[in-house]
Parts: sequence; structure tokens; C-alpha cells
Amino acid sequence: MSTLKYIFFISLIIFVSLFAAKNMHTVEVHFFDGSSPDQTIKVPAMVLVSCAFGFGFLLAWFFELISQFKLKADLREKKKMIGKLEKELSRLNSSSDVSVESDNPTSLSNN
Repeated sequence: MSTLKYIFFISLIIFVSLFAAKNMHTVEVHFFDGSSPDQTIKVPAMVLVSCAFGFGFLLAWFFELISQFKLKADLREKKKMIGKLEKELSRLNSSSDVSVESDNPTSLSNN
């Protein structure tokens, strides 16, 4: 599955790079901030597309990283719970073995 994911990402990067390379003309980007009515900068379309793609990639990576941290924390919590339950099970098994031996008249202590 990871190989397929890498092939997909590499082909996506190639596609975006080819698209950006074909659109080398300069475009105007308009910003609106509260103090001035309009602010404009001129950038090549390739830079704009590449920056948008990079920003989207970083944003998706960040959210994936957060979900992985949540899953790892959940896994740690589950492992702790399993450990507690295993200890309790072994304690209950050992206490039930002791009570069975004391009730059994053929135990070795009677000989």
C-alpha cells in the first residue's frame, strides 16, 4: 500500500510541475487588508501554483500527523488497560487455584 501511495504522490508532483511549467506567465494576486483598500503583487503562475500545492500538502500532512498522535495515544491507553486486565486475570486465576487446592481432599498436604 505504501508503494502505491508513493507512486501516486510522485505522479501528482510531476503533474503539478508540468502544469506550472506550462503556465509561466505573470499573474496579479490581489490581497485585502483592513488598512488599505487593495494590495496587488505580480508573481509567475508557476510560483503561485507551486506555493498553493506546497501549502495544501503541508496542511494535509499536519492533520495526518495529529491523527497519528491521537491513534498512538489511544493505542498506549489500550495497552495499559490490557496490562491491568492481564494482571487482574492472573491474580484471579491464582486465587481460584488456592481455593480449589484447599477444597480438594486429595491434596499433597494431607499425606
